[in-house]
Amino acid sequence: MHKKRAVLLRAFMMVGVLLGAYQLANAQAWSFGVISDTQDTIGTGINSVSTNIIAAVNQQFINRGVSFVLQPGDLCDNGSVAGLQTRLQANADLTAAGIPYYGLRGNHDDNAAAQAYFQANYIPTSSSTVSVQVAPDNTSYAITYKNTTLVMLDILTADSTGAMDTATTWMNGVLNENNYTQAFVFQHKDLIGQNHHDNAFESDGASQDENPTEQNNFFQALATHNVRYDICGHDHMNHRSIVTSPNGQYQVEQIISQSDSTKYYTPATPSDSRETCISDQQNMIGYYIYTVNGPEVTGQYYATPPAGNGDIPANPVWTLQDTFGYSLNGKEFIIARGGSYSVVSDAIAAGGGFRGTSMKLAGTNSVTPTTAAPTARAEADDLNTGWTAAGAGMASDILTLWGMNNSLGSPTTDPYTLTMSYAPGATGLAIEHQNADGSWTLLPTTVNGDGTVSASGLTFDGNFAVVPEPVTMTLLAFGGLALLLRRKRQ
Repeated sequence: MHKKRAVLLRAFMMVGVLLGAYQLANAQAWSFGVISDTQDTIGTGINSVSTNIIAAVNQQFINRGVSFVLQPGDLCDNGSVAGLQTRLQANADLTAAGIPYYGLRGNHDDNAAAQAYFQANYIPTSSSTVSVQVAPDNTSYAITYKNTTLVMLDILTADSTGAMDTATTWMNGVLNENNYTQAFVFQHKDLIGQNHHDNAFESDGASQDENPTEQNNFFQALATHNVRYDICGHDHMNHRSIVTSPNGQYQVEQIISQSDSTKYYTPATPSDSRETCISDQQNMIGYYIYTVNGPEVTGQYYATPPAGNGDIPANPVWTLQDTFGYSLNGKEFIIARGGSYSVVSDAIAAGGGFRGTSMKLAGTNSVTPTTAAPTARAEADDLNTGWTAAGAGMASDILTLWGMNNSLGSPTTDPYTLTMSYAPGATGLAIEHQNADGSWTLLPTTVNGDGTVSASGLTFDGNFAVVPEPVTMTLLAFGGLALLLRRKRQ
């Protein structure tokens, strides 16, 4: 009996080492929230600001403990100074919780009086935790927080190509400082719109391919500085897509943020061949949480159906609709409908805390959603890989997979096989998967005899690791003990 207790004690100590190492790797993670297009068009808000929706969304941000909140434009509907003032006042609950708010003007805020009020009241200043740079127009600005730079580009009055070139030049200067690990760009108008065909580079809506030189320069700037997400609003829907520059040389993921307005839009034709759609949803109220963890970024999109009048329901039920992300130490694969997952392979080299682990997939992207009518385009998987260094006792580094889910609101993926390598000499191997609550589940695993193991029939993405049998048994024992303790407390 004493021997068994000693073995179990050593097992729990090993679990503590492993979990402590993994938690340490995630200890620096932090998040920011995104709210978009807070326009009231039905009279239930104040001064054309959707104050009811803002209050509900802000409470979600407070509950999640975000570091700050950003808004890519359309602060109110009528562009009045009173509206912009009300929009700030609606952040009283954020301010009380110590959460800063950073906003942008949209086309509904595009007038001289609104710009003057914005310049005097919305532009932040540097602090002990945030460094702020303001553009020569005194309306665009950038903030740098915890090795992350967020560039906030103004509406660019009259949508002139000269203004776009000036914005690109200033943005390049900010990002050339290289004082960041992650960088994001925010602007109100889209790169390629879904309802609106006016975008960041033109205002007449006749085509989305005008001013190609200015567009190419902007896309090149994003690619040069490893900006993966261009986050915008304007179209009042959730829409993620990969957009290619007119010259075909550069790509960026455009995230059109679901609005927090009482106004709802549907897609319009024609669509643009430079865009590959990934995620699409209309007629909802939504918000986003972006979590930054060193080289990794994970985005989460939450939404709730509006009430019958278009405002927020009295007791909104927020549902996680989509989880997406990337890692600077991983790869990106765009897998079209019917495409094979066999093209997905990646490896992290040994060193810097990493053991050195490889992975590959097998399977087919047989089920993907379709964008809403009338465009009705097949969506693709934006599949990304990333790596976290292994904890002590693990037989591999931790692999993260993003972007394989088949539909919004569901984590289910097409069935696939994951193969991972493991450290030489490890025995009794199994692949495990991290659950939403942070616990780990063992997967049926085949040892291939070539230094790799495989798990087949998987229908979820997320975090995976290879563990040897002693660690496996330890994790199971730890889970059983945790469950027992919870039951006793209850």
